[in-house]
This record gives sequence, C-alpha cells and structure tokens, in this order.
Amino acid sequence: MGVRKINWKRLTEGWVGYIFYAALGIIMAFLINMTLGFALSTDLPVVAVVTSSMQHDETTELTHYQWLENNVGYKRNYIDSWPLPNGFSIGDMPIVQGLDEYKVGDVVVYTAPGQNVPVIHRIIKINSDGTFMIKGDHNPTPLPFENSVRKSQIHGKVILVIPKLGYFKVFVSKITGGLI
Repeated sequence: MGVRKINWKRLTEGWVGYIFYAALGIIMAFLINMTLGFALSTDLPVVAVVTSSMQHDETTELTHYQWLENNVGYKRNYIDSWPLPNGFSIGDMPIVQGLDEYKVGDVVVYTAPGQNVPVIHRIIKINSDGTFMIKGDHNPTPLPFENSVRKSQIHGKVILVIPKLGYFKVFVSKITGGLI
C-alpha cells in the first residue's frame, strides 16, 4: 500500500505532475468532445470564436439590419426573430448541433474553401439550387465564398453560446497563426 501511495505522489507532484495533469486534461477534453459530437450529430460540437464577424456593436444597424433590408428585403422584426439576435464576441464558445435541415436566420459553422478554420456565420438566404447565402452579422457584405454554401459544408447550427470560455483557443490560435 505504501509503495502505491509513493508512486502516485511522484506522478502527481512537481514538473511530472504538471505534465501528468496536462495530459489528463487533454484526454478528458478529447473524450468530452467525442461524446458531445456523438450526442449532437456533428464532428465540431464545440468551437471558439476567433474573429468579430458576428459581434453586434454601433455598426450593426448598417452592416446587419440595413444590408439585409436593402439586399434581401428583410424587415427588422423578422431579423430580430432569428436565433442569437445579438450575435456573439471573440472568445465566446458556441455549442453546435448537426441537423438535417437549416433555415434562414440559423447561425451555422461551416468549412469554406481555402480556409484553415471553420467559419461561424448566419444563413441569410436559401438559393433556388438549395445552397445557402451566408454572412457574418458584423461583416459589411458576404465573403466571396459565402454566396453558395452547400449543405455538405455545414457542420451544424449554433444552439448555445457560452461567453468567454473560448479565450484559451483564441490565445493558442493567435500564437500559432491559426494553425491550431
């Protein structure tokens, strides 16, 4: 009994302990991510917001409401009825669920050609061919690749946002230049 206690103490204290707990944390995060992915039917159940493209601020009237009214014909009360009407900020952590169907107003996570990280923007129109026009609420216009996003590119819809919990991912992303 005494030998086990000594080995456990050696494993969990000092620099070896830091490595042990870091490895344990990574394994637990991986298992939680896998479990959530299975439960929510997506390969990306948890993401971190690393840009301000969905942030609402003093420019929202122009970049969001006026743009949608002028270019798609939507009125403010319709836009405000969409999920996540106040957007979200850098460092927030959206929880994502894969669905069979997506509709106008849904905030989705999708993979864009040539981008090394997934994009989190809002569906603003369903095109006649079944593809989606997508735009960040804070962006003045859709990005060049957002006029015709296929359903197969979408990982899921944001169903919940946990504020500020994604700052560690933002920090790591900035250090690695977005590679991780």
